[in-house]
Amino acid sequence: MNLDRKKYWTGILFLLPALAVFLLFFYYPFLESVYYSFTSWNGSGKPEFIGWDNYVNLFTDPHMTDGLKNSLKMAVFGIVVQNPLALLVAVMINKRFRTRAFIRTAIYFPVIVSLVVASVVWGQLLQFDGFFNEILNRLGLASWTEDWLSTLKTSFPTIILLSQWQAIGFCAVIYLAGLQSIPPDMYEAAELEGARGFTLFRNITLPMLMPTVTIVLFLTVVGALKLFDLPYIMTNGGPGTSSYTLFLAIYNAAFRENNYGYATAGGIFLAVCIIAVSIVQLSITRKREVEL
Repeated sequence: MNLDRKKYWTGILFLLPALAVFLLFFYYPFLESVYYSFTSWNGSGKPEFIGWDNYVNLFTDPHMTDGLKNSLKMAVFGIVVQNPLALLVAVMINKRFRTRAFIRTAIYFPVIVSLVVASVVWGQLLQFDGFFNEILNRLGLASWTEDWLSTLKTSFPTIILLSQWQAIGFCAVIYLAGLQSIPPDMYEAAELEGARGFTLFRNITLPMLMPTVTIVLFLTVVGALKLFDLPYIMTNGGPGTSSYTLFLAIYNAAFRENNYGYATAGGIFLAVCIIAVSIVQLSITRKREVEL
């Protein structure tokens, strides 16, 4: 056996334990899940094979369809509103000013707060007799008061806005890291050519920041499609299905209705949605990187 072949088989030998663990804890459960998604199963006993019925029911179940619509709305909001705001915040806190360290800390602080604790606190503040409505009453805006989490027209928009309390700070920190990786020499050379203000941002900052934009958009889309904590704790999808997300619908199907086969089909469908949306988003943003 020559030296190159010996090194090859030695490398394979060292990879086998990791590969075995990967097969045992990833591929096997995944293949089992695919099988269970074609069955009627309550978590115990023998699964009953029912073919494509679970997948067909996904598109007629209002919990799943409304959950998917809301998850997509959250993803679109993240792309159109959340990311531009996070980028604006990052550009502002990248400048030098006296209280910069304090402002950066204040913006990132919500990210480290437990989402469960934040949900409970915000839920108390947004009750009909809570702090927020009390402020509106004292300002003479009693007509604006709402039961923000228990009204069809306000429940999910309120959850979307509350999610930004943490998401903007998280995205802003990633954008800030990207901004600080841009060589200052590029700005100095552009300023010598007479470039100022928005011209610098359009021709230098944004093109150099596009790899970071790709990462942040990817995290935003995936996070939106996987949203679970806020609607589960604050509204449990109500009233009706107005604040359901796809992840919450899957959770309730499994752990409230004990319909594990159907919930597994929903999980497979969610994974396919995440993969499809991510491929489209990454292809668009990476193409933009090349163009810029």
